[in-house]
Amino acid sequence: MRENFKKSLNALFYWEGGYVNDPNDPGGKTKYGISKRAYPNVDISKLTKKKAGEIYFNDYWEPCGCEDLPAGIDLIVFDTAVNCGTDKSVRILQESVGSSVDGVYGPNTQAAAEKSNQQSAIKEFVARRAVYYGKLAKLDRFGLGWMRRLADMHQRALNLVK
Repeated sequence: MRENFKKSLNALFYWEGGYVNDPNDPGGKTKYGISKRAYPNVDISKLTKKKAGEIYFNDYWEPCGCEDLPAGIDLIVFDTAVNCGTDKSVRILQESVGSSVDGVYGPNTQAAAEKSNQQSAIKEFVARRAVYYGKLAKLDRFGLGWMRRLADMHQRALNLVK
């Protein structure tokens, strides 16, 4: 696992804390951001950070191509995958870097991301994610938290740009 995955995971754990069972959250029982709905065979109450990290690496980091993305872009794509889904995250990335939009990370998306100005791509990505949030039904309940998280991740992503 690359150094940026560890940094990204630590940033994610800042926002995805311990055990939560909010009846208004469609994910249901959740720990470290891993929901019972998405992982019905995982004992959420006994989930460790190490196991959550393995899930995040295999099911979010890898499918979104984060290992090959420029620093900063990898973090914002990863966090969005966790918060909004891998398909949505890749689509926003593709829109942000001018790649064809199909929701599947591949060589064309990677090439467009590598050619992009990292800071501009991150800013565009953040704006598009904010617009996506604005369309969600749960915005009144969770919107302020989502926007705080997005603002924090935006700054963290910019700090990773080399």
